[in-house]
Amino acid sequence: MRSIEEQCRILKAIAHPDRVEIILGLREDGCNVGEIQTRLGLPQSTISHHLLTLKNLGILRSRRIGTMVCYCVEMEEVKKILEITAAI
Repeated sequence: MRSIEEQCRILKAIAHPDRVEIILGLREDGCNVGEIQTRLGLPQSTISHHLLTLKNLGILRSRRIGTMVCYCVEMEEVKKILEITAAI
């Protein structure tokens, strides 16, 4: 079970609108920074920063396929949280 502090860090991370958009885009299919950039229209450096934050908390995981890094949602609880908040 996660500590209260860790739970708060996770909630804080997913409270950012761009991070929510990234997670929602990744929950079905993993994709790379370029695909996320095209979809959201944000600078690559901003997306990379958000991905690193989410990955460091264990919300996302990455895997390298050749020269490309693909991301997917690792923390199933976050998917559930976003589903619940979408219903509000």
